[in-house]
Amino acid sequence: MNYNFLSFVLTALVINLAPGPAMFYVMNQSLKYGVKAGLKAAAGVEFGVFFYVLLSAFGLMFIFQQIPLLYKIIQFIGALYLLYLAYISWPKRKSVESSNVLSQNSTESDRYSFSKGMLINLSNPKIGLFFVSLLPQFIPASSQPAWLYFLLYGLIFNFGGICVNMTVGVMARKLKSIIQRASWFDYIPPLLFLSIGILTITREGL
Repeated sequence: MNYNFLSFVLTALVINLAPGPAMFYVMNQSLKYGVKAGLKAAAGVEFGVFFYVLLSAFGLMFIFQQIPLLYKIIQFIGALYLLYLAYISWPKRKSVESSNVLSQNSTESDRYSFSKGMLINLSNPKIGLFFVSLLPQFIPASSQPAWLYFLLYGLIFNFGGICVNMTVGVMARKLKSIIQRASWFDYIPPLLFLSIGILTITREGL
């Protein structure tokens, strides 16, 4: 295993573990309707991510093959976007209850858990932009076939998200109190984004 791959796996793990709207939605569904609803919500959330994985792997790589210079440009823009993510994701005062806006006002039953979870991510084009920004930082332009690397790395990220969110669905009550206490963890994702962005710019000479 090379350095880029191991770095990506670690990055994907940390990002998937970071509490966010999708995780809070899964947790809330599990707390309100039971573990089955939480698992359905987790599956829906990750199906939404999978859509953007496919879009990144096949749509973008076709364009990159036609315009090789575009890969470098996207890599640079992606690094800047990661620096921006580091800035906007720096922790602010919050709680599980206040973060869970998506489902607090919801009256739907558990049968809509999957579709609601899927729509949460499908309706967020920032996820696609995130993949465009993140994946090129770990995949050298010389890697061939490039679409396969994009697909593989995207599926690894997707699989990690499934594992994390399924665990949240099963252990919602216990994890709720842990997330509320472990405020230090909120600093890890922005610091990670900052590090990757800076390393990419300096390493690639962008």
